Amino acid sequence: MAKNEEEARDASLRVSKKVRDALKAAAANAGRPLYDVTNEAINNFLAKASTARKTKK
Repeated sequence: MAKNEEEARDASLRVSKKVRDALKAAAANAGRPLYDVTNEAINNFLAKASTARKTKK
């Protein structure tokens, strides 16, 4: 694997870990199950992405 590919992979893993940690913290603060908070975050992201795509057309 090339050095750039390794760096990109490492950066991706760091971001994923930060997102996962943020979701765990949000779930703990809200006293809700992690999967509820995760599903809500995913749905919010998809809704924003869908709206962004519609406005670009």
